Amino acid sequence: MYKKTVVAILSFFVLVLSTISSCRDMWGDHPLGNNLSLLEGDTKEDRIIVYCTGRSGGACISGIPVVPTYKRHYDSSGQKYAEYVEGATSNKKWVIVKTFQIEKKKQNYWIISKNFNIRNLDCGKVNCDSILQSHVIGPLDSTEFENERNTLNISLDFDSMYLQRDYPSKPSMSFSHPSNPSTIYPPLIG
Repeated sequence: MYKKTVVAILSFFVLVLSTISSCRDMWGDHPLGNNLSLLEGDTKEDRIIVYCTGRSGGACISGIPVVPTYKRHYDSSGQKYAEYVEGATSNKKWVIVKTFQIEKKKQNYWIISKNFNIRNLDCGKVNCDSILQSHVIGPLDSTEFENERNTLNISLDFDSMYLQRDYPSKPSMSFSHPSNPSTIYPPLIG
């Protein structure tokens, strides 16, 4: 009887843990380490790397834009997407990111160092965005990226990146943006 109870409890915990893991993907949260997440929404243009500031059910749903920045993610009107994340991968020290500029039809590359700690800072009083951006190298073209990657001895490549899938063509999500867009990125849940 005792063994059956233990097996049932362990089975329950395994089920819960696997559900939590799949919920992150369902909500479009792809953790990259050090509270960085690749968020995606209904379209590929929604994709952005954020420093997570809001969670729901364990999944990141909002944060401070890291790559692309808010100003690069949207065009000058703030109504249309200008650049989005094509893919990203990470290890303990680094995140490498590939983005696409829509109007210029150009790929950009980025390197994010995870050597920062803003967990205990009040981002309402401290400019957390500038701290995060001081750990970002880019935009780079493919040659500059490879040179920087080699100089920093980063062994990551895009063969194992998140988000190599395509999305069906559909209109972009629309939602209102906060009055100070460099502070907190709105949730991507529609």
